[in-house]
Amino acid sequence: MTTLAALGIASVLEPSEGTITVVGCPAEETVGAKAQLANKGVFKSMDAAMMIHPADKTEIVKLSLSLERFNVVMKGISSHASANPWNGKNALSGMLSLFQAIDINRITMPDGNKINGIIKQGGSAANIIPASAEAEFYIRAKDLESHAVLVKRFSNMVKGAAIAFNLDYSIKRSGNVYYPLKPNIRLARLFEKQLKKLRVKIDRFFTDKELGSSDIGNVSHVIPVIHPTLAITRPDCPAHSEAFRIQANKPEAYTVMKTGAMLLALTALELYRNKTLLLNIKKEYYIKYD
Repeated sequence: MTTLAALGIASVLEPSEGTITVVGCPAEETVGAKAQLANKGVFKSMDAAMMIHPADKTEIVKLSLSLERFNVVMKGISSHASANPWNGKNALSGMLSLFQAIDINRITMPDGNKINGIIKQGGSAANIIPASAEAEFYIRAKDLESHAVLVKRFSNMVKGAAIAFNLDYSIKRSGNVYYPLKPNIRLARLFEKQLKKLRVKIDRFFTDKELGSSDIGNVSHVIPVIHPTLAITRPDCPAHSEAFRIQANKPEAYTVMKTGAMLLALTALELYRNKTLLLNIKKEYYIKYD
């Protein structure tokens, strides 16, 4: 969609009007290339960035949460679970205690704070006290300040569970920290204008519901960004599901993809042709959500 938009606008732009750049940003679901590129200053020379996320609804401003991934390992001592369990230190029990602590803490977590995890390894046989257990956790929040507080809270829960079962433990971050999206409302209104021009149905202009995380958030802390969603499937077909994968491979979805490319190209073209508008967008105050 983005490449198609760039090819379209490049065909009508005069060289003196400016430069359009397509930045390849792989691994959004793992390390987050956009976060890495933002840290290296790749986006600082650009005026604005735009991309569209396929979805089952068309939403112009959809917030996203911060994200940080952690691997937690607890180490104990193995022993026979029936003959001499008292000689062991149960790493799996410590890990299960951590999950219980997280569930109990959710009662008093601020709205938008999320900790989700899975156990990746918890032992090798039922008759052996597990000497090692490993889990992966995702931590999310609405803003970076809340995120830092939640990471500290999580670290204390890990430490507490390990102490309770007399275990050694380690916490290691994997990938980059994703920042929450800071949308530019003026740029979003410009995109909305193109949607109306092409008579695309808009489900919502703004939403802070059903939020995920994306490394586009890191870019939004450097330059003005929009990251709207565009419906390429029927309603109530959740993203990242098998049903969505099937729907996204149908001809109708590819037709909408071409429309998305036109929307991005038309939005960018207005920025090139209206320098005052671009200046105002760059001055736009980023909304701060509570």
